[in-house]
Amino acid sequence: LACVLLAVPGLFVGAKGLAAIRRRSAVIQGRTVTGARAIGAGLVLLGWAAAMIAFALLILVAQARR
Repeated sequence: LACVLLAVPGLFVGAKGLAAIRRRSAVIQGRTVTGARAIGAGLVLLGWAAAMIAFALLILVAQARR
């Protein structure tokens, strides 16, 4: 259950990050940013998503060893 609760939102965060990079536009704290700031925000979102998915996999591996 913990894996799903981490991995599914991680996929959505990753999709949001990819969209921000692709469109070069993102809404951050209610303001629309474009260009390099949007790409930076997209990269941060991708990093956050990767961390969430990696932690979900780590939990899965730890449970599989038991």
